Amino acid sequence: MTEMSVAAASAERAPTAHQSQPYCFVVDDDAGICRALSFTLRKLGFGTADIPSPAALEQALAEHSPALIFLDLGLGQAGALDVLPILARHGYAGPVQLMSGRSQSVLDEVVAAGEEQGLRMLPALVKPFRMGVVKELVAGLGIVPPVAEPTA
Repeated sequence: MTEMSVAAASAERAPTAHQSQPYCFVVDDDAGICRALSFTLRKLGFGTADIPSPAALEQALAEHSPALIFLDLGLGQAGALDVLPILARHGYAGPVQLMSGRSQSVLDEVVAAGEEQGLRMLPALVKPFRMGVVKELVAGLGIVPPVAEPTA
C-alpha cells in the first residue's frame, strides 16, 4: 500500500468537518504504534487518522483540523523536525504530543524547537508507554468527545 493510500484509508476513520467528534492524528511510520494508539483513542470516543509521513500529514491537515497530534520523533528518512514547520505553516493550534524511545535530552530539544515555532508542545512521552498514560493525557487536556444524549 502506498504512503498516500495508507493516509487515505486511515483518514476514513476521521470524521468529516461537519461532525462534532474530535479526532487525533497519530503521526508515526510504525504501523503497530499507530494501531495501538488509534485503538485506545477510538475507545475513548475519538476519531483517528494514522499519518505515516510528512507528505501525508500535509494532505491530512488540508482536509481536517485535529484536536491533538501524537508525533513520533523519527519518521523513516524524515523526522519530527521536518513535521514541526508543516504544523506551524498550517496554523495548527492544538497540542502536539511528541513520543519516542530516544533520550529525554533529545526529546526536550525537539519540544523546544516546536515551541520556538509557536506550537503547543506537551512534555514528551518516552516509548514504550502504557496506553493508560494516553487516557490520562487526554483527560488532563480536557478534550472530551461528545456524550450521546440519553433517549427518552
